[in-house]
Amino acid sequence: MESEIPMNCPKCKAVMETVKVDEIEVERCTSCMGLWFDSNEQDLLKGSKSAAVLDVGDKPADASEPHKIQCPVCHTPMISLAVRGHKGLKYESCTVCFGSFFDAGEFREYAGSGAGWFKKLLAAVR
Repeated sequence: MESEIPMNCPKCKAVMETVKVDEIEVERCTSCMGLWFDSNEQDLLKGSKSAAVLDVGDKPADASEPHKIQCPVCHTPMISLAVRGHKGLKYESCTVCFGSFFDAGEFREYAGSGAGWFKKLLAAVR
């Protein structure tokens, strides 16, 4: 049986562990608690109540600053993306495999960012 080589965190280089949430496997850093999502997994989990279970770390002081990191899958430079409608929230994305890296605490914020907008829309309609 082949053993998989564990992924290393693109930010701090520590080993990442696989965490299964809602049938989706996400990698979480064992040191800084950052999260790696394969292509579009963050959007599949965005509406889930599992964000708090998955994203267990505290948001670091440097979270709003873009990181110069390499994709742990493709080893290409990642770009910083802002979350529309959520001032100051940014995460890194790979332009090759479309994976995404969120610092600890950012995914909880990302997962909750759509709900506020939707509630405001409903309130305006009533």
